[in-house]
Amino acid sequence: MGKQLSFGMFEKEFDDQEGVLDTHLREVINKSWNFAGRCKTYDDHVQNAVLGLVGEAGETADQVKKWLYHTEKPGGHHEAKLKSELGDVIYYWRKLVELCGFTVEEVLATNKEKLESRHPELGKVSERFGNGYIK
Repeated sequence: MGKQLSFGMFEKEFDDQEGVLDTHLREVINKSWNFAGRCKTYDDHVQNAVLGLVGEAGETADQVKKWLYHTEKPGGHHEAKLKSELGDVIYYWRKLVELCGFTVEEVLATNKEKLESRHPELGKVSERFGNGYIK
């Protein structure tokens, strides 16, 4: 029996022995991580992951800006570039999750709890105080 995932209006059932992000970590990220050998300590690895993550998030934002405000390019150019940058964000995010000793499931569950506490459309709001203020 597969797991049922729900992403907004999209639902997908899949058989997940390891998880796509865990497979990507094992088959791609860990094989290519620290190729230059410059990360010598745990702190080096964490700093590399964090700086890589924020750098790629910035490149993702820049790609969205180009898609929206620069000259249009044919053949899905902007979509392909955005997909590439989002993949880079996942690369560093997934490595940071591992370095912190978390599982993807733990991070997503914690994020879900936080969002549920703030968004009435998710069913339970615990952070609202008078006149719709959200802390």
